[in-house]
Amino acid sequence: MIHPPADRTTRIASSLTLEIVARTAALKAEGKPVLSLSVGEPDFETPEPIRTAGKYAIDHGITRYTEARGTLELRKAISEKLSREQNLAYSPEQILVSNGGKHVITNFMLAAINPGDEVILPAPYFLAYPELIKIAEGVPVIIETTPESRYLVSPAQLEKALSPRTKMVVLITPSNPTSTLYTKGELEALAPVLAKANCWILSDEVYEHLLYDGRTQASPAHLPELYGRTLYVSSCSKSYAMTGWRLGYGAGPKGIVAAAAKLQSQMTSSPSAISQHAAVEAVSNDQRDREHMREVFQKRRDLMYALVEKWPNVKAPKPEGAFYVFPRIDAVWKQAGKPYPGSLTVSKQLLEEEYVATMPGAVFGDDLAIRLSFAASEDTIREACGRIEGFLQRQME
Repeated sequence: MIHPPADRTTRIASSLTLEIVARTAALKAEGKPVLSLSVGEPDFETPEPIRTAGKYAIDHGITRYTEARGTLELRKAISEKLSREQNLAYSPEQILVSNGGKHVITNFMLAAINPGDEVILPAPYFLAYPELIKIAEGVPVIIETTPESRYLVSPAQLEKALSPRTKMVVLITPSNPTSTLYTKGELEALAPVLAKANCWILSDEVYEHLLYDGRTQASPAHLPELYGRTLYVSSCSKSYAMTGWRLGYGAGPKGIVAAAAKLQSQMTSSPSAISQHAAVEAVSNDQRDREHMREVFQKRRDLMYALVEKWPNVKAPKPEGAFYVFPRIDAVWKQAGKPYPGSLTVSKQLLEEEYVATMPGAVFGDDLAIRLSFAASEDTIREACGRIEGFLQRQME
């Protein structure tokens, strides 16, 4: 090697889950009865009308470069969808279409953050956030939350974390990994602090259609005092089972969206024309497939949470959206008078001893927990949770 890699690559942490992912694949290849509760994507096929729209694009030459910020047809469809379903008013000029939700987040951060700017990030958080902030040369400022607060940040915590260098606050609602979300009242309580801070609010709402028990989505953009500083982020991946189509979208003030689109034009030229054509169908037309998926996930949520709730010395808020349960498990070892080994070790032990794949909470900023996904069949949920319960019981012997 003539020169070492650039400094920015050394500032970013490697994924702590790569070893677990590789070991899971190896055990499956050996024929071991591995059950996965680690998956972060719907276990449904992309709905047929959306697949048909994608095939139409291929067969009819809709395969060329598009406008960098996304086709006008799709941005109009997203604008109408946001108005119809979320009661959010964004014109097509305020919308950016990117190669997945994570790409939208990256574009917004690169457009908004200068070197040394602070970004407030409540933990637990989606695992990519600290590294995306560092890529933008920002400084992550982590706020720790607890199961007792449903893993939501309080106005007092937010106020304490603010500084003159605060450029952005990240809110994930519903949350990956905790599956809790902010109500309108909870956002209203944060609003005076956020308004005083004069910073951007990146509102990650990619699970906005996977809500349970009659809940409705609340966004900072619903509040007049926060609308002009909110960078809304969503995606087709979770709501429409389109993870591999790589299609996300964001909305915000015209200036910051134009800046993000300029960055995107130099990095990827444009999103996939085929995926964009399929996404018009996804966001515009009949949503029975999306509602069916949500109903199935709610049933699985009820099953998994009922099982986890019975585990002694384990705390987890009931999932309000998304498709995860995030139990804190450290008290199992403390009750037994043993040192807690950490979530990465626990996840490795569950995989090696019980053949259950989970995600360690450490990658989400909470080493006291593990993440369980109910994007799995009911049989898998029952068997895997039974194996985990047996493992936890043995730690108390």
